[in-house]
Amino acid sequence: MNLLRASASGELAAVKKIVAEGADINAADSSGRTALIEAAWAGHAEIVKYLVEKGAKVTIADNAGFTPLMRACEEGNAQVVTYLVSKGSTVNARGKVRGTTPLMLAAEQGHIKVIDVLLENGAKVNDVDQYEETALARAYHMEQTKAAQHLEAKGGRGKPERSSLSHYSSKDKNSKPNTKAALPQWSAAAADAGLDEDEPIPEEISTEDLLEE
Repeated sequence: MNLLRASASGELAAVKKIVAEGADINAADSSGRTALIEAAWAGHAEIVKYLVEKGAKVTIADNAGFTPLMRACEEGNAQVVTYLVSKGSTVNARGKVRGTTPLMLAAEQGHIKVIDVLLENGAKVNDVDQYEETALARAYHMEQTKAAQHLEAKGGRGKPERSSLSHYSSKDKNSKPNTKAALPQWSAAAADAGLDEDEPIPEEISTEDLLEE
């Protein structure tokens, strides 16, 4: 078992053994993911802490530009988010996909506890992505009403005129956009199966174009 797989599956003893044997703690796979990214994504707080204490880089990003903090925000791992922020993770980092921030990831998945941790540590509530959408707008578009209302109470702006999924597809209003974080097969532990490849969306290609293909 390699370090990334052990970190993703939550096997702390195996992680410690592999690190003790001299494994490169910041080694990345073909998707740019390190052991810390995998552990943060899967919510294994003890492994995250151990890796950071052993020198894992908290600001490193995968090929999609997502840091360990961003992956933890995506999955709602509040304990991990709190720890990574305390260790210097950038709360206003941006991924390569749409210019997404940690707050946007938490908002569109409805993770209110994570939203609070980020805001309390300097996250910019009204930052916009490449489509000029705020975390609030993205929460509404994903029908995360409670998270959206929470953001509004915290000063969030950018409520869309249409909060329905027609924002993403005027042809098929009954299907949500494919959101990897919401599906079990897109978890960190699935990396070995080759199920998860986050690719940045070129700026000139719209979401509607992708859905029509």
